Amino acid sequence: MRNKTNDEKEQQNFYRKPLEAISNVEPKLQKAFSLCQEGETQQAEKICQQVLTDYPLNVEAIHILGIIAHSENKHNIAVSLIKRAIELDPSQPAFHNNFGNVLREQGMLDESAQAYKKAIQLQPNSAEIYNNLGVVLQEQRRLKEAIWAYEKAIEIRPDCTGAHINFGNVLQEQGELKKSIQTYRRAIQIQPDSAEARKNLGMSLLLTGSFEEGWEQFAWRWQCKDFMSKNRHFPQPNWDGTNLRSKTILVWAEQGIGDEIMFVSMLSDLLEIGANIIVECDARLVQLFQRSFPQIQFLPRQAPPDPQLFDINIDYQIPMGNLGQWLRPNKDSFTATRYLLPCSKRISQMKEKYRSLSNDKMLIGISWKSINRDVGKAKSTLLEDWTSILSQGGCYFIDLQYGNTKSEVEKYVSDKNHILIYQDEEIDPLTDLDGFAAQVSALDLVISTSNTTAHLAGALGQNVWTLLRLVPSWRWMTQRTDTLWYPEMKLFRQLQLGNWSPVFNEVKQALENHMANDWKQ
Repeated sequence: MRNKTNDEKEQQNFYRKPLEAISNVEPKLQKAFSLCQEGETQQAEKICQQVLTDYPLNVEAIHILGIIAHSENKHNIAVSLIKRAIELDPSQPAFHNNFGNVLREQGMLDESAQAYKKAIQLQPNSAEIYNNLGVVLQEQRRLKEAIWAYEKAIEIRPDCTGAHINFGNVLQEQGELKKSIQTYRRAIQIQPDSAEARKNLGMSLLLTGSFEEGWEQFAWRWQCKDFMSKNRHFPQPNWDGTNLRSKTILVWAEQGIGDEIMFVSMLSDLLEIGANIIVECDARLVQLFQRSFPQIQFLPRQAPPDPQLFDINIDYQIPMGNLGQWLRPNKDSFTATRYLLPCSKRISQMKEKYRSLSNDKMLIGISWKSINRDVGKAKSTLLEDWTSILSQGGCYFIDLQYGNTKSEVEKYVSDKNHILIYQDEEIDPLTDLDGFAAQVSALDLVISTSNTTAHLAGALGQNVWTLLRLVPSWRWMTQRTDTLWYPEMKLFRQLQLGNWSPVFNEVKQALENHMANDWKQ
């Protein structure tokens, strides 16, 4: 979940400063500022340029131009302009606050924190600036300091929704789930229509197994500005759990490939209740999904959508993740079974190839990182972390990490003569997901961090060990060593935030036991 550097109701307020607090501003700049708030940046920019023609050192005009550049993702220009405004008038807290915002988005976290601290010196009673400082401190993994900043923001302004949401986020990250849920509920009391607070509450509830309310709150994700998927806006009414027998429903996939793979498990429930189903999904999954669910019609997601999806004979539509509200209301409603069917011919070909290359050693696929926009770094490991696993005798390791890992693997193995990681150049996990499914199915074991590889292996019924951060994605819940979603998956969890060493020690021991007791050539 992404932290917010300002309240939801103020998300368009790039100026970060109430209009009435601006001193000595010309009416033209008041208008420019208002236009900037409304998203009319071209008109606002034109006014500022006109002002600067007559008054080249007008700091407010320069600052607003920096805000406009920031809103248009022209970050280098924004940095230059706001820095110039600060040089001309270093006494304005809004300038330093906005400078911190731009620097943060540039990844310059130390400099961003310093800018916020300078703004606080100038305006120590600003909840918003303390909230912004908390965000950058949290991104720096300075969690205790981030908590202090959020608490200061709430102390100054108890109704600061954004600070409550961010406080809930950092509490969840530390494993304080009960407290984080209470904090999100407080944010909702303050602002009942806060989609961000409700979505985050939903994920926390799902994580703790409170599925019924969790799904209901998680449905608010579609109203969140930064949600990774866009609403498809099909014309059919949303399915509300009513009887689907002999009805046709359009199910459209959302979020990432791993989410699509996981959520598609619920299609079997729709078939059992007699629904006719059309699914829009990532084009790379159509072949695999169609083989696995021959009774369902799968169409690739495209823009604009396939005209067939607007057929008036389709009775309902629903985003795939929303199926959980009706089909997975509690733990007992889950049926962890294998549901994806790879190409048997390709499996046989790859299995034969890998057996030959390995001299019939145990075939283990590995995947060590995630490219998730929000939490990929926290879910990822380094190849160096895997050395104790990759040194295990009797095993042949195969790279299942999507993306270009050739140089990374070559660098890692260059000074480790006893370690080999085979990279099959015939399979590209990013483009050939059907081939990737066959590759995964050809192996004896998959060990992966929480990413698409883990989801695919789980859905294929493959023996897969998944390595999880301290507080993982909601789907993995807490404390369990198994998962409700996949039949043959074992979970290995961090016990301390960011510390992977005990996890790999546990995996090493499990692999040794597996080789000794379960593995048969």
